[in-house]
Amino acid sequence: MLNRKITNGDIFIVFDMEWNQPLPGKEYPFEVSALTGEIIEIGAVKYVYESGTLIEKDHFSYDIKPVCYRTIHYHVKKVTHKTNDDLKNGKPFEEVYRAFKEFCGENAILVGWGNSDTDMLKMNLKFFGLDDYLGMYFLDIQPLFSVFSTEKGKQRSVEFAVDYYEVPKIESFHSATSDAKYTGAIFKNIIERNDTCEVINAIEKSTLDPDIKREYTEVGAACPSVSQAFSMLDGFCCMCPICSDSFDCIIPNFRIRKSAYGLFECKEHGVFFGRTRVRKNKSGNYYASAVLRFATQTELFLVESKKEEYDLYGIDGAPVVIKEQSLKESE
Repeated sequence: MLNRKITNGDIFIVFDMEWNQPLPGKEYPFEVSALTGEIIEIGAVKYVYESGTLIEKDHFSYDIKPVCYRTIHYHVKKVTHKTNDDLKNGKPFEEVYRAFKEFCGENAILVGWGNSDTDMLKMNLKFFGLDDYLGMYFLDIQPLFSVFSTEKGKQRSVEFAVDYYEVPKIESFHSATSDAKYTGAIFKNIIERNDTCEVINAIEKSTLDPDIKREYTEVGAACPSVSQAFSMLDGFCCMCPICSDSFDCIIPNFRIRKSAYGLFECKEHGVFFGRTRVRKNKSGNYYASAVLRFATQTELFLVESKKEEYDLYGIDGAPVVIKEQSLKESE
């Protein structure tokens, strides 16, 4: 899976969903881990990309009547202001999803704020016996906003980004339809306020295939020293976890204190972020845990900034006083 190339005429579907949750302490006739949230609303805005701008084309908005979690969870009620009566309305999930697929069309790119929506959508499809293959690339614009704003390296909310770009707050937040509109406005600002080549390059590097597992982990055996713990997972970041081909190293593994970082590329599946951390167990021994996942713009920035720290200060990293001063200057 090479990252999706962007050309004139490409369709972006900026979407958002709301879902209800199981009530704590209530027994259900199924394992709730198989359905941690039941989708109750899908909202979306369709855009066409043309020469450095997004042209709004259509809207999508449907409420869904839940069949498993029919009593509103107190947290969902607090955030969305939906009531139990609201949950009695809406169309069946399968019908709404069919309409959503038709709305998206062929070769569209899904866009969202964070990646939880695609995970939840696939979970609902699988739980209700539907095909959970989405067949579309996905772009998380939360890290894109971080890169193209003064908030580099920080995770911010949709409302923060709306304020940053001075988007008029016409509708309330935390409905799928309004949040999709706000996210679309943020996306439009990112594209149109920045250098077109830089933005498109970042988008192409950030589009992922949600039908491919994003994250892979490994935990090593306990060892008497930190160095030995790291060595237990030496081979984990050497090859692509999908196709097992050897990685090309963009930034080879380097270690700062008890963490190691790297950026690696598979010619077929794209760029991966790698991080290994060493911790101490209750017996006083050390063990390493490693993660490989498709790199986002935030993770590219993280590795690059950590590499700068490593080049300046080596394995011990920046002195605490310098790090605290840097933190104060960024506030």
